[in-house]
Amino acid sequence: MFRLTICCLVLGAALAKPAEKASDKSTNHAASSNSEMLHSRKTVIEVGESRGLSDDPQPLPKPTTNSTELRGIDYFLLYPGQYYFTSTNHPNNYPNYDYFCYVFETASGYPMEIYCNPFDVEPHPNCEYDWLQLNGDKFCGYTSSGFYYYGSYIVVEFSSDGSTTYPGFYCTITVP
Repeated sequence: MFRLTICCLVLGAALAKPAEKASDKSTNHAASSNSEMLHSRKTVIEVGESRGLSDDPQPLPKPTTNSTELRGIDYFLLYPGQYYFTSTNHPNNYPNYDYFCYVFETASGYPMEIYCNPFDVEPHPNCEYDWLQLNGDKFCGYTSSGFYYYGSYIVVEFSSDGSTTYPGFYCTITVP
């Protein structure tokens, strides 16, 4: 419950920030055409052709703390490109008591697309045990066809309890 409260407080603070001026948005958009950047609270990672990388999705940094410790919230400002994140140990089962929280925002303000496939998280009618949450919408169970989620600002939170574990998920993020 404490982790959810912290994530909600950060989300509330981020949503309360003043709107960008139109001139600021055009500056950000122009900067993104020179190179694709991935920003987090702790790191800035350049991705895309400027570093000789392929068009394949680029991984987001993994949390480095032990899964039983309270983790921080990683914030990413995403420029055009493709990225991905996975559950811990994917494609093997994620551990018990795993938790992470990411905040993704597009630099342009345009919606990003998150596509999760495969997706296999402990099933429950109310997703009470293990879950992936996107902007407050909880997902659990199994789907062979994956699912899409859209938004220009998305809070991603994952939590597992202390019982059964599953293979988890692989999610790509496409930023236009």
